[in-house]
Amino acid sequence: MKIIQILLILLWRSWFFIINIFLIPLWAGASIPFLFKEKYYPIAYWFHQMWARSNLFLMGFWYVLEKDEEVLDKNKQYVIISNHTSIMDIMLIYSLMRKHPLVFVGKAELAKLPFFGFVYKKSNILIDRNSLSSCIKVFKKIQEKVDSGKSVCIFPEGGVPKPSIFLGRFKSGAFFIAIKKKISIIPFTIADIKTKFPSFSFTKGSPGKIRVKQHFSISTKNLSLKDRNLLREKCFNLIKNQLKKFEREKMNK
Repeated sequence: MKIIQILLILLWRSWFFIINIFLIPLWAGASIPFLFKEKYYPIAYWFHQMWARSNLFLMGFWYVLEKDEEVLDKNKQYVIISNHTSIMDIMLIYSLMRKHPLVFVGKAELAKLPFFGFVYKKSNILIDRNSLSSCIKVFKKIQEKVDSGKSVCIFPEGGVPKPSIFLGRFKSGAFFIAIKKKISIIPFTIADIKTKFPSFSFTKGSPGKIRVKQHFSISTKNLSLKDRNLLREKCFNLIKNQLKKFEREKMNK
């Protein structure tokens, strides 16, 4: 029985790659003409959203959003942060931030992928975390994107941590940028994806509900760069406590 279960999971996980053979050329390919001028980026962003939402739907995922009562200003930029457990986190952020065209700060290795890599490189900011010069250039690029009117999404754990780590320690980059550019931070806490679409195992996972909490935005208006570590710890504890709350709710059902 366990062998059949594993085979079904492998088939379902393979489905992700199969659907993207069609979804990437369809949605990412359609965005290419709009990636060469900043004023057209919202159109490209709509296509990227459709790619993300199609992935969630076809993989059998749906999200339930719990949010603090706050109306975000569609004319403002934000730094979006979240815990990071899977590629599906990216799909969720795209789907949740529909009115705020954003760029992701992600791994430079993804640029090597055929076709997808070109679109990814043109629309996001790539970082080689093993290169100090790359990290310095990234801060400059982020500031340029912010100055052009875009929001930025950064996963402050710096990647997907090992399964044994509940929540990886946050790096300071997102908070440095938010304070320097005086942009509010929107923290998200994403539950369930770690077990439903894990990054470190292809023999585990299942479709289903994803719980997401959108926290109140955190203003950086009156903060200086010397406050970035305090801001980092505040956001870390906020997301960590929400993850624990999600765990308790799951156990009590």
